[in-house]
Amino acid sequence: MEEKKMHHFRCLVCGYVYETADEKLPDDFVCPLCGVGPDQFEQID
Repeated sequence: MEEKKMHHFRCLVCGYVYETADEKLPDDFVCPLCGVGPDQFEQID
């Protein structure tokens, strides 16, 4: 069984790191700590 590569996104406002198998965040994603949208995240891997 092949493992999926995980992607990590860091919130530019508060530093929260979100891990997902998706290559981009959904348009309606909201940071659970500070409430900003996906445009305030950067991919870190």
